[in-house]
Amino acid sequence: MDKTAVILPKRRKKKTFYEHIEPWLFLLPALCVFGVFLYFPFFKTTYLSAFLTNKFGQAKVFVGFQNYIDILAGKYSGEFWNSIWVTVRFVFFVAGGSLLMGLCTSLITAKAFPGKAFASAIYAMPIAIASSAAAMSFKMILHKSIGLLNYLLGTKINWLSDEVWTFPILCILSIWLASGINFIFISAGLRNIPGELYESASIDGANYWKKQLHITLPCLSPTLFFQILVNIINAFQAFTLVKLLTNGGPTYKTQVIVYSIYLDAFRNFRFGTAAARSIVLFVIIMAITLIQFSTEKRSVHY
Repeated sequence: MDKTAVILPKRRKKKTFYEHIEPWLFLLPALCVFGVFLYFPFFKTTYLSAFLTNKFGQAKVFVGFQNYIDILAGKYSGEFWNSIWVTVRFVFFVAGGSLLMGLCTSLITAKAFPGKAFASAIYAMPIAIASSAAAMSFKMILHKSIGLLNYLLGTKINWLSDEVWTFPILCILSIWLASGINFIFISAGLRNIPGELYESASIDGANYWKKQLHITLPCLSPTLFFQILVNIINAFQAFTLVKLLTNGGPTYKTQVIVYSIYLDAFRNFRFGTAAARSIVLFVIIMAITLIQFSTEKRSVHY
């Protein structure tokens, strides 16, 4: 008989009830916040999109997908597809423009020079400015009769009511407001790029532009991917500048989809169709996000 001691594995101690619920206790505050301000509004919006409501937003008549059919067919107004087109153009210019502006300003301040700290503060400043405060300031600057811009140019252009200028001005202001957060994140990404890569490229005879193309952009690709995703989502949700500067005008030229949702709900009191528009917006953003993540492996280098 083999007298070698056999070491049996220790039996795992059964978890107590508290040990089972402990992780959920730590998550409970966050789940409560998300439940009240995110999950409940989403499910409530989905629920309302299937009903006709009264002027107080209370569901009265179940109509299923009829609200979606009505807005897509333009039953109540023909501006739904116009708002989609305006929003897509707005997102394209603002998401790309703010990323490009953040990248350029980050590259400008990448190397030490006199006044670098001041320049960095100026480039990052838009993140500290409330969009409503910026909107009211620029509303005065762009005023037809007493505005500073017309005074400097010697013109009498009604910048916020002119069909030619209103949309470009809205895009420029949005790009400037979004450039601050892009500058901060891209600057942080630039600091993580090893300097040895640039030194090796210099020894091989690479000029400034080749260094940026073959070193900076590939190394920054995770940061750029994150920022373009955030820029697109934020641009799709644009509302404050449109409400305070143009009210969607002139002739629907700046009526983005979120402002059309606001009009449907709080001007026309059609909360059901407004909820349906919100769900359509959610589907569009989700589809774009999924497409971006599907291309991540090919375009992002970790």
